[in-house]
Amino acid sequence: MSKHSIIFRSFATLLIVTVMMALAASVGSQATAAPGNSKSATQPQLPAAGSAAPTATHIAVPKYTRKLPPPPGSTHPALPGPYYQPLACLAPVVNVSQTSGNQAESFVVVNPTNPNNVVAFSNIESASSIFRGYSLNGGATWTHGTVATNVACCDGQAAFDHFGNLFLIYISGSVNQVNLILSTDGGVTFGTPLTLGTGSIDQPSIAVGNGSVWVDWNSSGNMVARGAPVTGLNGLGTFEALQTIPGATGSFGGITVGPGPNGGKVMVTYMSPTDGQGPATIYVNVDADGLGAGGFGSQITATSTNVGGFDFIPAQSGRSIDAEPGLVWDATGGPFNNRIYLVYTEEPVLQSHDTDIYLRTSDNDGATWTAPVRVNDDPIGPIRSQFLPYIALDPTSGHVAIGWHDARNDNGVPGSGGTNNTPNDDSEYYASFSTNGGVNWAANTMLSGGFSNAADAGNGVDYGDYVGSSAYGGKFAAVWADNSNCDGTNADGTLHAFDLYFNSLDITGQITHTPTGTPTGAVTSTATSVPTNTPSATNTATTTPIGAATSTATSTATGTATNTLTSTPASPTNTPLPSTGTPPASSTPLLTSTSTATSTPLLTNTPAATNTPLLTSTPMATATPLLTSTPLPSVTPTDCVNPFVDINGSIFYTAIHYLNCHGVINGTDATHYSPGGTATRGQFAKIVVLGFGTPFYTPGNPDFSDVPASYFAYLYIESGYHASILSGFDQASCTAHGVAYPCYLPNLAITRAQLTKLVVGAAHYPLYTPTSGQTFTDVPPSNIFYAFVETAHQKGVINGYPDGSFRPNNPIRRDEMAQIVYKGVTTP
Repeated sequence: MSKHSIIFRSFATLLIVTVMMALAASVGSQATAAPGNSKSATQPQLPAAGSAAPTATHIAVPKYTRKLPPPPGSTHPALPGPYYQPLACLAPVVNVSQTSGNQAESFVVVNPTNPNNVVAFSNIESASSIFRGYSLNGGATWTHGTVATNVACCDGQAAFDHFGNLFLIYISGSVNQVNLILSTDGGVTFGTPLTLGTGSIDQPSIAVGNGSVWVDWNSSGNMVARGAPVTGLNGLGTFEALQTIPGATGSFGGITVGPGPNGGKVMVTYMSPTDGQGPATIYVNVDADGLGAGGFGSQITATSTNVGGFDFIPAQSGRSIDAEPGLVWDATGGPFNNRIYLVYTEEPVLQSHDTDIYLRTSDNDGATWTAPVRVNDDPIGPIRSQFLPYIALDPTSGHVAIGWHDARNDNGVPGSGGTNNTPNDDSEYYASFSTNGGVNWAANTMLSGGFSNAADAGNGVDYGDYVGSSAYGGKFAAVWADNSNCDGTNADGTLHAFDLYFNSLDITGQITHTPTGTPTGAVTSTATSVPTNTPSATNTATTTPIGAATSTATSTATGTATNTLTSTPASPTNTPLPSTGTPPASSTPLLTSTSTATSTPLLTNTPAATNTPLLTSTPMATATPLLTSTPLPSVTPTDCVNPFVDINGSIFYTAIHYLNCHGVINGTDATHYSPGGTATRGQFAKIVVLGFGTPFYTPGNPDFSDVPASYFAYLYIESGYHASILSGFDQASCTAHGVAYPCYLPNLAITRAQLTKLVVGAAHYPLYTPTSGQTFTDVPPSNIFYAFVETAHQKGVINGYPDGSFRPNNPIRRDEMAQIVYKGVTTP
């Protein structure tokens, strides 16, 4: 959404103010609906907290666009109240920008080819550029500067695709172009701009699919879109002709790409009308064949809302908010494949300023939508605002997460209850997540370190129109405008100009699958399969948002919740292993010097009990910065019920239980894991892809003759192969096993050396070569697996046996496989 504080040119500002003054003079003190693109000079009066809700009104605001400056007198730069003292940071936050002046209306993305690479963007007050900060260590430290320098107005939104292309769109400084720039080095540098559209434009958004990139925006009151094929890194093709979306009169929405051919199906969302405080309707349109010859279909009503295009609330009193509808479309191939998630802001009682974050889903390309689920879990009753929601989907798991600004804790008591004596005008940043397709949501977690106040920032557009977030590898990443200065790094001081702050949320926890409360309010869309009861909640979230690499703080959300989180994994210290006796060796082994990368693994013998490697301790995850190459944090084995009767007392219990609770492994039947069974190449492909958060990939045709689309591990083998983690066999090996080349031989046992190589590759560990010679007697430097075995040993993922051997050719047992993968995904 595009509300920006830049006063585009001084002469434009004078002209706008002159027109507004003339309008005000012509109508006296009454605010009336402004024609065209002028905005009322009269600020709407906000009711006192707890007062009766006013009747619906339409404030004089421009239609379709949020580009104009706010009405004169509508923002109130102020110094902090004399009684407010910022508290110590209540969460482990990192200041991304540390730059004078306001940075707001932010967007953050994570590189799927290197999850430690996180890139943030935002508007910059009084500068014709886009702020850009990038991190190469998971958000612990940032390098910042500008892109589109001296040529951009605002509205930067971004997306990484699975090739590692980073696309950034923005509106030009002349406010008449939608431009796109591309980075192929993780946001460090960008190429020359490509203009996608011109004219009267507003609020562009961007999404990527499996081989496509799409951009939409508002053009003279109607939504338009363009898409282009992408064939690889720096492989952006030609954008197709501009599509005017049928019936899409409105704005302030977003775009998403789902599964399907031609780069995937595409959906846009938007709201109308756009010029009042509400009510309004949220619509969607679908392009069912993506980059194919067909176009967008007719308009579909998704929901109504009482939040209009310019709805003024105390926490965003200068700029106002809109419903901020947003979409994600599950194309992971997982249990909720093809599900669409729609997030938006609702105000159950019109003009009450008691706004909430709602979610609806659709499993039939938007034809029908479920009843709304209330995502924020603060008590219903006090007038508190939640606003500027943004939804993100983790492509490695299908889990979804939502972040938003939240005034729930502002009770008007300076200090612990706000920055001043006014309730509901200070906000913090919150998030939640769902692991079961949006039915239930974890107890909300506060990611910010303290209270911020938009009016005190004097930014003109307050926090902005949106706060774009991202999810990948089991983490939700968020960057937002913040002037709490809880860590003392804001150059402008406390409650002055906004800096950008960063934090993350673990989104791998287990959530109670009980009905989630359905909110009341003015909703009109067709509902399907709706839970209606509101369970009470007593649990609080223990998910650990990770910021700086040295931080170990756990941010715990409190308060009465309508959704329950049973036992989200907390950041642990070393978890003691079951006291069942420790074998004399450490972790597992792999292949010999006579083996080749494509040789057939040995199948016959099962390792004897003496081959069981030693477990020492579970690794620590608390000191790891956000979004490392290990998406799953360490966890105690109490976060879900253990279904397996044959692992109790096993030294591998922690690894097996951990991976089972995170949906990475399952048993041979409902109650048995069969730990002594031989692990196959197909089984391991599934475990390594899920465990390490490898992006799912579905080719047009199978890559291996012996892995058809019907094979249980087809998606995982293809994903690992296209991520260059897994490989097939040579023609001679395929012929020897009676299958056509190319083959994968998914039912062959996997050896210890092969497994170690795959774990090192999936974890993206830099290869390590010891200076003092080989570590294991049977893995000399001439062995093709030498560097992989030494790297895994140096990382503490594996160890050898008491006789100094590694036994690389031994087939791996199912319990040993779980242990190596567990150590790999929890060892940075």
